[in-house]
Order: sequence, then structure tokens, then C-alpha cells
Amino acid sequence: HLLPLLLPLLPTWGMVSTCPFHCVCRNLSESLSTLCADKGLLFVPPNVDRRTVELRLADNFITEVGGSDFANMTGLVDLTLSRNTIHHIRPMAFADLESLRSLHLDGNRLTTLGPRDLAGLVNLQHLIVNNNQLVKVSPQVFDDFLLTLEDLDMSYNNLKRVPWESIQNMASLHTLNLDHNLIDHIAEGVFGELYKLARLDMTSNRLRTLPPDPLFTGAISPTPYNAVISLNFGGNPLHCNCELLWLRRLVRRDDMETCATPLHLAGKYFWSIPEEEFTCEPPLITRHTHKLWVLEGQRATLKCRAIGDPEPVVHWVSPDDRIIANTSRTSSFSNGTLDILVTVARDDGAYTCIAINAAGEATATFLPKLGCCCCFCSSKTALCNFSSVVFLASTLICYCFAWNVPQYSIKTYLFRVYFTITGTFTAQKYTFLL
Repeated sequence: HLLPLLLPLLPTWGMVSTCPFHCVCRNLSESLSTLCADKGLLFVPPNVDRRTVELRLADNFITEVGGSDFANMTGLVDLTLSRNTIHHIRPMAFADLESLRSLHLDGNRLTTLGPRDLAGLVNLQHLIVNNNQLVKVSPQVFDDFLLTLEDLDMSYNNLKRVPWESIQNMASLHTLNLDHNLIDHIAEGVFGELYKLARLDMTSNRLRTLPPDPLFTGAISPTPYNAVISLNFGGNPLHCNCELLWLRRLVRRDDMETCATPLHLAGKYFWSIPEEEFTCEPPLITRHTHKLWVLEGQRATLKCRAIGDPEPVVHWVSPDDRIIANTSRTSSFSNGTLDILVTVARDDGAYTCIAINAAGEATATFLPKLGCCCCFCSSKTALCNFSSVVFLASTLICYCFAWNVPQYSIKTYLFRVYFTITGTFTAQKYTFLL
């Protein structure tokens, strides 16, 4: 009869108020853990104790998270959702998890991370989203934990682009894993201020070149956090020229990079190639527009082709010595083509093509000839209309139509030269050799 009286006096260590069916709940040192791994769950159990500090939901069949799944779990520190079938995260799904330090979403079916998918994780330190099917990651998805994140793993996905503009502001980042993706570009200077970075893995992507970064080349002195940074760029189709000489000069224990091109270096390890073989070739302009007649009000196309190693970047300079940018009247393309709508006198003059790469530059100048093909009637009652201009090889054909012009003259103005025609009705074709 004394047992009922003694029960209230027994310690409550190890007892939990609620525990989802099939799960295991432990209360150790006042930290509640809810362990629901590999229980065949189709969704997050609704009766998880809101005081849970650690929640393990790995190896289940959960397809999406959000709504009230994690509402009011302000003390949750570690959340594991690995190896489910999650394909969708509702915006603000983790908004209440202000204490969360570690989020594991690896081994799921996520294809995108939207701007508000991870909102509210203001203290997140470890984000693991490897082995998904990611093709797009919004730069805003990291906004709430840019300054706290220490480990970011987005390896084994389908990413062609990553939000470098966000990564470069992750001041506490220690480890960055982007290996086994489809990344073909690294923004220049993106790692310059990541002073705590100790490991960067870009293995097995599609990188052909790597911009030198002060953090790697020694321009920035080793920090108290990490004196040596582990870099991995192996398995990329690297083009070994002077742009990668900085990587060849780095002394590392895990130097596994090989050359894909040029052919005479293909398959060779960086460390086995003498520095003098990492060479570049200055630009050479091989094709450009030599002669071009331009009529006012029409579009003109200038072409400039250049070769070199690395591939040159082509810029155009206008007659007033300004770099030509894309506007409503001008379009400059990456292949060296310039389209311009000639409308004003200042468009007349020399256009310069500049081809630039790491080894130097080359220039070529074009001087389009500007004119117009217009019809002028000497009578106010006459109707004159310039119809069209057609270029055939070196011949210009100008069509000029006039009505109600008995005994009057029609003037056709072409390249600053006047021509006169008469008649009651004219529908003539005029051909001028250029």
C-alpha cells in the first residue's frame, strides 16, 4: 500500500511526456532525444514532444516537410532527415527552429532550394544537402545564417551554377564540399575573405580553368584559424596553360589534378609537368569586316574573330573611344559580332575591335561608310516614297517610287550624290556600282 505513495517521489529521469509510436525517446541530462530512424514513416509524426533537442528521422519515406511539422520546437538543436524521399520543402518549414545547429537533408530528392525554404535558421552551423538532385539553389536561401554557417555540403547533385555571391559572405565557413556536380565556373575572388576556410572540394566537376585566389596563392598571410587549406580539383577537364600556373606552384600533399588539354599534356599530373609548359598564346585576329556600306536608319553588323590561348574576350570601342555596351541600338555578342542601328551622325567613324586574353591583346579598326538613299520631290503636290534597299555583292539596288509628278523632278540622294529622274509616274529600279 505504500507504493502509490512512493511513486511521486521517484526520480523522473528517463521519463518522457509523449513519444511517437515506434520511436525511442530518451531524456539524458535534461536533453530530450526523439529517435525515429528507419521506422517506415510517411510523414513527420505530429505528436513529437516540442521540447525535443535532437530529432532523428533518417531512413524513412517522408516526401515533404512544412506546415506544423516543427512548429514551436525552439529548443531543437539537431535535425536529421537523411535518406528519405523528400522532394519539396514548404517555405518557412523551419521558421521556429531558432536554436538549430545542424540540419541533415542528404540522400533525398530535392531539385531546388527556394529563397524561404530555410528561413528562420539563424544559428545554423552545419547544412548537409549532398546526394540530392539539386539543379538550382537560390542565393537568398542562406540569408539567415550567412555569418554562422561552418560546414556546407552540396556534393553529388546536378548543379551547374552555385550562388557564389552568397558563399563569398560566409565568414565562418570552414568546409565547403561541391564535388561531383556539373559546375563549370568559379567566380573570381569568391574565397578571398573566407579566412576560416580549411577544406574546399571541387572534385569531378566541369572546370576547365580556375581563377587564382589570394587565399590560395599566399597573397594573404596564413590566418590563426588555418595555416594550410586543403584544395581538391581532381577529376576536372582542366586546360593547362599559364592561367593554372598558380595551382601548379602550390605545394600540397593531395595534388591529384591532371590535364585534359592541350593534347600533349593530356592525362599528366600537374606535379609531373615543368612550369615552363604552362604557356599561353596572345590573341590573333583571324577574321573581320573589311568593307561595309551603312545607310542611315538601318542595322549594320560588324564581325571580329580571334584565336589565342586562353580564348580571347572581344570588346568593341565606338568612334568616341567608349566601350560599346548593350543598349536599344547596339548589341555586342560573345562571339565578336556587333550589331548597331545607325541613326545619327556620331555613328559615323572608326570602330575598333579589341581581343584580350592573359597573354596580351590585338586590335583591328573598321571604318564603315555612312550614307542614305532618299527620294526628294521638287513639288509639294507630288508624293515620293523611298521603298527599300537591297545589297547584292558590291552592288546596291535602290527602289524609289513617286506619284502625281507630271513635269516635276524627283531627286534620289545616295551617299552624298544627287541623281534626277522625271515622269508622270515612276516605279524604277536604280542600280549603282559601289
